[in-house]
Order: sequence, then C-alpha cells, then structure tokens
Amino acid sequence: MIPKRRLRKWLAALGGLALVTGGLAASAQARPAAPPGPTQAGHGARAPVSQPAIDPGQVKVLAAALKKMHDKYASFAHFTPGPQDIFDYNIGNLWLKGIDGSGTTVAVIEGWDDPSVAAFIHVRDVRYGLPDPVIQTIYPSGPLPAQCPAGMVALGSYGSCDAWQGELELDVLTVHLIAPYAKIVISATPADSEITDDAASNVAPPEMMHALEYISANHIANAISISDGTGEGTYSFGNAQIHANDPGPLAAAAADIPVLNATGDCGVVQNLAVANAQCGNTSAGPQTATWDDNPWVTAVGGTVPNVSKTDGSKLGPDPIWHVGGIFSEGAGFSAVYPRPSYQNGVARITGSRWRSVPDITMDSQSGTSESAPMVAGVLALATQLNHGHNLGPINPVLYDILGPRGTNAGISDVVSGNNSVIDPQTGQVLVQGFTAAPGFDVASGWGTVDASTFVPTLVAATKASGLARSARSEAGRELGRLERDIRLSPGSGGTTVVTSTGFLPQHPVKLAIDGTVIATLTAGNDGVVSYTLNPAALGLHPGHHVLTLQGMLITTTVSFDS
Repeated sequence: MIPKRRLRKWLAALGGLALVTGGLAASAQARPAAPPGPTQAGHGARAPVSQPAIDPGQVKVLAAALKKMHDKYASFAHFTPGPQDIFDYNIGNLWLKGIDGSGTTVAVIEGWDDPSVAAFIHVRDVRYGLPDPVIQTIYPSGPLPAQCPAGMVALGSYGSCDAWQGELELDVLTVHLIAPYAKIVISATPADSEITDDAASNVAPPEMMHALEYISANHIANAISISDGTGEGTYSFGNAQIHANDPGPLAAAAADIPVLNATGDCGVVQNLAVANAQCGNTSAGPQTATWDDNPWVTAVGGTVPNVSKTDGSKLGPDPIWHVGGIFSEGAGFSAVYPRPSYQNGVARITGSRWRSVPDITMDSQSGTSESAPMVAGVLALATQLNHGHNLGPINPVLYDILGPRGTNAGISDVVSGNNSVIDPQTGQVLVQGFTAAPGFDVASGWGTVDASTFVPTLVAATKASGLARSARSEAGRELGRLERDIRLSPGSGGTTVVTSTGFLPQHPVKLAIDGTVIATLTAGNDGVVSYTLNPAALGLHPGHHVLTLQGMLITTTVSFDS
C-alpha cells in the first residue's frame, strides 16, 4: 500500500500527466545453439549496495500508472494479479525510486510456448498504463515436437499443452506487473524429449530441470520461477527418480540464481499424476510436491491481499488463500528431503526433522502459480538494486536474518487461515492441514512481504552476511560430488566394471571415452547404470583416459589408465 500522505504528495505533483505506453512487446524465438551473451544477466559478482542509476522517463511512466491504478481502483479491484498487489506489497514506493526491474531478466519455466503472449500482455499494459516488456522464448531441450506429447494431452486442463498457455500467460503477466522493466525469458520445455515417460514426469517434466541447467550455464536469467511440480508420492520410481532431478536446482544455486517454486493448489494434499483436472484426483493424506520441496528452492505458498475494495488501502494482515473445499495453498513436510540447516532455527516450531514448505507467500488468488512469479518479480527489483548482481539462494538469508527481524526487514506476518481439506457442504475437515499463527509457521513460512522494505534489506543482508555466497559454494560442492559419483572395480579377464548412479530411471545414458561415445546404456529403476569395460576389445591405447556417463541432467566423469 502507498501511504496516504505520500500518495497525496505525488498525485498532486503529477497533475495532468499523460500516460505513456509503447507498442507490442518484442517476442524473439531463440534456439539453444545460440545462447545469449553475458550482458543479459549478471552472475556472481559483488558490489557495494548503493542506488543504481535511474531513468527519469521510466519513473514518470510508472508514476502515471500508479495514479491510474489509484484513481480507477474500484474498477481494477477484481483483477489478480493487479493493482491490489501493487498496493498490498508496497511496490509503488520502489517504482517511484526507479526500482522497476531495469537491466534484470526473469525466466519462467513452461511446458509449452504461446506465440500470442505479447499481445495478451499488451492489453493489460494499456489497462494500467504500463510499458510492454521484452519477451524471449528459448527451447533448452530442442524445438517443440509437432504434436503435444500424449502423456501431457491425457492431463487435460491439469497439464496439457493447451493448458500451459494459460499458465504461461499468468506467469509472464505476474512477473511483469511487479517488475515492469524486467526482461522475461520463457523456457518452453515439454515432456518426453528422450523417452515416453511416466505420468509424474509428464506433469513435472525433468526437461524443466534441464532448463534450469541451461539457463544457469548460459547466465540467461537473474531469477527463475516455476509454477509446476507433482506430489512426492506420484513418481513411479520413488526417491531415486525425485533425486535424479536434483542437479537442476543445484546448478542454479551454484550459479547464484534464486529459484522460486509454487507449492500447489490442493491444500495439504497433492493432485495425483493421473488426474486430468486441478485437484480432481488427490492423495488420501498430507503430501508435498517437487520441486518446491527441494532445499535449494524457495517454496512459495499463497495468501490473499487484505486491502480495501474501494481504494486498495491495507486493512490488516493477509490470510492464507483458501476458497473452500480443497482449493488452498500447499503446505506441509517433505517425505524425501531432511530439514535443511537453515531451518534448524525453526525446528522447535515445526517439530519435524523434514523440510517444511512454504518458505514465504504472496497472492495466490489465481493459485500458487501466481505467487511464485510474483516473488520472482520482487527479486528482479532486488537484483536491480544490487546493480544487476544475482542474489543467490535466498533461503539462508531469509531464515537467518530477514525472517527473525520481521517487519523491520519487510516481512509481513500471516496470522490466520489454514490449508485443510474441507467438505464444502458440511464444513467438516476431511484432511487436517496447517494453520497460520504469529511468527514463523508451517502454513505460511515467514509470511509475506512489504517490498519497499524487504527489497533493500534483502540486498543489504545478502551483501553483508555472505550467507548466499556460502550457499553457492555448498551447492557447487554437492553438484561436484554427484558428478564424481562413478566407480571402477576390477572385472574378470582384464575388464573393468563401471558403475554410476543419480540418473533418471529408464532414461538413456551415453558412455564415452575421450569424447567418443561407445555405448548407450539405460538407467535402471534405481537410477544406476553399469557397464563392463574391456580396453583391449575397444582398442584403447595404453595411457590416461577420461570416461563420461551423460544423462539428461547429470554427467559423471572419471579418469583411468589402461
């Protein structure tokens, strides 16, 4: 919310200022063979916290947009995302200081593309007087197939290629609303690029984790938003299949890129991978989802802006999003990932040795698919204030510094609401969820944000503490261990048995020696591959050699002498 005193001051100053709008957003179709240059996104460097250079023309445009949002608020109040978010999270105060996402890039991970997205955004920009964004689409796993994969088609409104169009538009719109001058990169990565995969991998394609690796390796974005995932219990091959996705978040963390992931919309339960509608067929009991359960990801739950329908003024703390019945934010405990060290400080509250989600919340009236890109937009503002340098994994800073400081750090507490599954007819609780309370709680994490304070405090804490830098180093070491998880053991007749793990079950793995592929293996149900190497039969010359096993998400490497 913009304080009334400040609002009156700049509204008076604006007077009859004309609105400024541009033409249609530029939409480029990029291919992975030509990755963007290093100027598209900063990565890893550090600089003192100071006000970046601002563009007075852009401030003028956004001041006019704020005036329009205020003057016509009653007619805009029902739009979500919309002006209610700008006022609830105090975004306008940053815009007026020139913090608008300039020079930053946010990537949104999608299951398909949408050639009409620029036109869709333009209509909303005209409504509020916002500038059109620069939008680029990339295809990290190669060109889209001629037809939507059958496994995705079967998901219907829950995850078909057609359904992804609406998701993509929501993601882009939400990022752009918060950070109007940020560039937005759409990563279109459908399922089944290698094999006809299981149902869980059509809901949450591992190709999306490959997209994280591609974006990180090429420094394409400063923040990544994912509005997808599937219940931990839906994977055909269990924990091995879930952990085979770990290289994606690790690669992003090692590249200093924060990843935001929605926690789901079915309350304390999760939609099953065989469903064909959102929350149409769910788990019987509590469950969390990938990839928000991953400790290297910031899990974003959902709340509702508690603002006036007439002028957008703040009425009180935001409650948990719950529209009755089953539809509510996902919150609970992972059954796969242990409690990360940064959550040790809240272990007394959670009472669990497992990772709890969410970490933070924002508006999810359109589902948590709205809240995750909204946080990504806020991080774009923070990245600009940090002179374009990435913030790194933000969870350690959030838990160690910002969360405990509360309102002084721009954390707005969420103290009401729950994510229980409720019978809409009788009001009976069918599956008990988690309830918000003062301070940290499982239902809302640390709460939500006052961006005008949260953004500069996050930047200052990131610079001063070194926590994100330490997390980046830890992620790099963990990824390195996975890449070295390959064993050579003596076989019979001068052969060597090669064994490695961490691959996607049933997916192909290419074995190469000195860069030459000699065999394509298939990972077992446990993600393990094994091969008997016969140097003599292969005609390897005596000396030093390098053997690699390359899967979609991980390449393991070992040196040997023959």
